[in-house]
Amino acid sequence: MKVLKKEKLFANSSYKKLFISSTAASFGDLFDMFAVMTLFTYVWHANSLWITLIPVAYALPSILLSQAAGNLADRYDKVQLMFLSELVRLLFTCLLFFTNEPLLALGVLMLRSMSSVMKVPAQLSYVREVVKEDQLLQASTLQNIMFQIAKVVGPFLGAAALTITTPKACILANAAACMISISVLFSLKKAGKNIQGQAARSSHQTKETFRLTHKNSLWLYLKLFFIDSCSSTSGYINQRS
Repeated sequence: MKVLKKEKLFANSSYKKLFISSTAASFGDLFDMFAVMTLFTYVWHANSLWITLIPVAYALPSILLSQAAGNLADRYDKVQLMFLSELVRLLFTCLLFFTNEPLLALGVLMLRSMSSVMKVPAQLSYVREVVKEDQLLQASTLQNIMFQIAKVVGPFLGAAALTITTPKACILANAAACMISISVLFSLKKAGKNIQGQAARSSHQTKETFRLTHKNSLWLYLKLFFIDSCSSTSGYINQRS
């Protein structure tokens, strides 16, 4: 029965495209995070302060702009918002590739995070529009599972890639993931809305889902902060010895 249910969900072309787009973006983001930490620590030899500011650059825009992003998702076209968010994210990712100073890199990271804030509420709202009500739990669970897998596999792939290539190449890999996400969203945008579920949901329910997702993202950034702190301490000890 579970297999049949999953097939019915992925028979929904709109959800399938959104799932592919979000999966590519999740893997690219985590791949990119590992590359950025490596750049700061081992290539630019930045001090501990710069390294601990990396999670701040990722998380601060989400903390400050999440409420405004939720309002935008309620008022404007969700696919358009996701498409523009990924397009701007690609632009700043390419700019990060050409950045060679920690201060400039932090600025680019913060601007890129600002452009990514609107994608999460738009994605959640769009899922509620295109997925049937009895499949919403399954759709949310699948996306969460894939996000958790990306948190484990993404840095592992990044570390494996760094043994044969450079951190800048890993940033290019994130740019490639952005392009995949953009192309999928463009096809979704071109096809138009194929609403199979109910278009109008409870606004309280939507905000609650976004709140939980936002909380999960903050936990991820706190984990990254812990990893950065350990890396900085290790580098400091090595320098002292």
